[in-house]
Amino acid sequence: MVVQVLGSAAGGGVPQWNCGCRQCEGAHAGLLESRTQCSFAISVDERRWVLVNASPDLRPQLAKFRLQPAPGTRSTPIDTILLTDADLDHTLGFFLLRESPTPVSIHSSEGIRRVVEEGLRITEILDSYCGIQWRTAPCSFEPLVLKNGSQTGMEYKAVPIEGPCPRYWKGVSYSSRLAYVLRELATGSSVLFAPAVARFEPQLLVELSLADAIFFDGTFWADDDFEKSGVPDLPTGDLLRSHLPISSGSLETIAAQRAKHKIYVHINNTNPILWPTSQERKVVEARGIQLAADGMTVLL
Repeated sequence: MVVQVLGSAAGGGVPQWNCGCRQCEGAHAGLLESRTQCSFAISVDERRWVLVNASPDLRPQLAKFRLQPAPGTRSTPIDTILLTDADLDHTLGFFLLRESPTPVSIHSSEGIRRVVEEGLRITEILDSYCGIQWRTAPCSFEPLVLKNGSQTGMEYKAVPIEGPCPRYWKGVSYSSRLAYVLRELATGSSVLFAPAVARFEPQLLVELSLADAIFFDGTFWADDDFEKSGVPDLPTGDLLRSHLPISSGSLETIAAQRAKHKIYVHINNTNPILWPTSQERKVVEARGIQLAADGMTVLL
């Protein structure tokens, strides 16, 4: 199984277009890596790929992807998308797929689907272009099948976790987040994707203990990231409560897992671990945890 990190940053990327925090200034100056918004591609055969989320940066991400359409064709190695939540930084890329020659296949929960359909009118809009296929992600392992019915060589399941609905949604609140586990049928190797986690829940802890690779929410280092980054006046209460901070929340738990690959993703532009020589980065790396970067490849 191959996992390609298409984007590693939280909403807005690094640098964010309207942000003058220390990290964004550093990225503009070339002192730290620029990052696009979080998305992943997974494959067993490296010919047909499944995405986890579709960020607003999906077009440049796919333009840099190693597999491109053959000359004289319009095709894509991207087949299916697993959606973890209804947030804009995970869904706006769907609109960029409107040129697809076949319907876009999206797997999610019923709650996430309703928020995206009613809040963003995504099905109504894409039906005027390529069309869309919705599938409900299972909560126990089932074969992950491509939209033409062929096998991917993987099985998968969704792990429902708590989290707020996006701010654009004003309707009834739903269980609005999923983590995903993908497992290669031939080898049994598994990977867990959990880019947005508010707290450790029992079902998530079980999956963390079993995975061979973990891609986990690294949005914030601590509750005072914004203040220490030089942008203290932003309204951050709900945002901070929706992501488990690294220093006081996830670091020790993630470090204790048996997984060979433990990687923080969805990193906000205010997070000091973005600095290669920061004390915070050193703490994370000393615990055996990596920082995702755009273009990173993980082999299982």
